[in-house]
Amino acid sequence: MYILAGFPKDCALCTGTTDSIAAFLAARATEPGKAVTSLGSTLAIKLLSTSRIEDARFGVYSHRLDDKWLVGGASNTGGAVLRQIFTDEQLQKLSEHINPMEASPLDYYPLKAAGERFPVADPKMLPRLNPRPQSDVEYLHGILESMARIEVH
Repeated sequence: MYILAGFPKDCALCTGTTDSIAAFLAARATEPGKAVTSLGSTLAIKLLSTSRIEDARFGVYSHRLDDKWLVGGASNTGGAVLRQIFTDEQLQKLSEHINPMEASPLDYYPLKAAGERFPVADPKMLPRLNPRPQSDVEYLHGILESMARIEVH
């Protein structure tokens, strides 16, 4: 237990952060220019920078981290989209049958609902999850590859 100067002994100090910042810290990326992508309910990217960068047109924002900045953005694609379509059990079983060496011919923009924040801020962007193939393995493969393409942009 640490005692902070100026605070009463019975003072409870609570802190927290977002899952994407926690992922960045856990990855121990300490040099400017290093970036970490995390996939939770959304897809987030954080890059350590010596400069604060903000650009609402692209959904880019910064969080202070010591004497540096975590520049990043978060797409509305991610695990929440997958959970809307598949159960956890289905995700596990279907994933086992995806061949990552084969590219999916499907081109989606998997969003849970209308609206995107990053890599472009467009509150009217609609999800694109069709055509849906008969095979759930092919469908999941196409969604995951489409998420990866969003990350690249």
